[in-house]
Amino acid sequence: MVNSVGGAASKPAPHPYAKALDEAIDRYHEILTAYVDRGGDDHVALVERMVERGAVFAGRPICSFLRPQFLLRQQYDLMVGAVRLFRSAVVKARDAILADPHLLEEMALTDGERKMLEINPEFKSFGVITRLDTILENDELSLVELNAEGAFGVSYADRLTDLFEGFQPMREFARERSVVPMYTGNGMVGAILDTWHEFGGTRVPRIAVVDWKEVATRAELEAVCERFQRHGIPASFVDPRDLEYKDGELSAGGKPIDLIYRRALISELLAREDEVKAFFEAYKARVVCVVNSFRAKLLDKKMLFAMLHDSRVTKLYTAEEAAAIARHVPWTRRVAEGKTKGPDGTEIDLVPWIAQHKNDLVLKPNDEVGGRGVVIGANLEPSVWERSVKLALVDPSIVQKRVHLPSAMFPETGAAGELFFSRRFIELDPYLFRGETRGVLTRLSASTLCNVQAGAGTVPTFVLENIS
Repeated sequence: MVNSVGGAASKPAPHPYAKALDEAIDRYHEILTAYVDRGGDDHVALVERMVERGAVFAGRPICSFLRPQFLLRQQYDLMVGAVRLFRSAVVKARDAILADPHLLEEMALTDGERKMLEINPEFKSFGVITRLDTILENDELSLVELNAEGAFGVSYADRLTDLFEGFQPMREFARERSVVPMYTGNGMVGAILDTWHEFGGTRVPRIAVVDWKEVATRAELEAVCERFQRHGIPASFVDPRDLEYKDGELSAGGKPIDLIYRRALISELLAREDEVKAFFEAYKARVVCVVNSFRAKLLDKKMLFAMLHDSRVTKLYTAEEAAAIARHVPWTRRVAEGKTKGPDGTEIDLVPWIAQHKNDLVLKPNDEVGGRGVVIGANLEPSVWERSVKLALVDPSIVQKRVHLPSAMFPETGAAGELFFSRRFIELDPYLFRGETRGVLTRLSASTLCNVQAGAGTVPTFVLENIS
């Protein structure tokens, strides 16, 4: 394309969303820089407050940044609408999988997971509290992974939101722009109480937040307990090895337990079944309400995303659901020998095709967390990629079309209190409570693997109103 003035190729106009966000972010950075230049020191104290408030992961502050993530209201509404249709499609996929032994077999559940799937937890939802990993750039939203066993970071998000609402440069920015914080804690409590009542509970439940005592997110789990307690609900952190089941009652340290908010993974519990017998016995006897139930594992498998594109499932969708899945869920297949439709709809021989298109693809093991085992083809030599594909044929895995990760500059505090800016890749994590979107945690990383266990950090998310 040639412009009419100088003959040089003209740059495409920026997307309206990008333009609006850039203007807001530039203004925030101006306010922050001016604040520091005139001697303000709240940016130095911010990290200290994070440690004091328990916003730490494995002993380090979960956030080292001085700016939250901003979303336009239009972007947040797009996310809410897409997630609503995604959720209804997932419910149809779940029901189809449970009704068809062949589909269930393809999910590659272990024998222990299959046995736990058969136990009715006395409430309907497979994923009371879940988290989606999404990638958003302007108005292009991709839903790339569902964490159905537990929603890491709910209390981190609220603690960080509190801290940034009180951060002086943010307060100055909010006097100029209408910004809405995204809190999640009340949504979590409400979803758990609704599930308790569905389970048959009639009194205020006595809650145990259950995970291993050495877990890196211990500070967050203690904050979850505090959230329940502020609502007048007795709650305490309990290691699953400390649970006792006797005379039809589950307890820990002599205190009865009605409801478990489970953060320990099913695979971990099954691997140490002899140490946590009381947990399994109480669950099987249905004397305790467990959120999320062990049935959540079905939705946590990465293979679910391949199922969402499977014709045996897609035939059940409404036109609106089909359009949402096609637009927002990247092309995904189980890694297996045979023919299938490629991303452009043409027939391909899957395994050779994967080997030839590494720069456009990601391999994910069916049953790993924390980014473990994820292989990004563009980061590998062809020989290493080929070995990864061979491994994926043996260890149940999916291949997924790679989605471009957006990035932006974020301010941080240097050792002497000075400001510096670094570029970070951005991934958004909306929380779903009984299927409804309530709040978003943003993860930032120096690499394209946005995972806290791999060194990523987090920031709270604020919605910008009244920007066209």
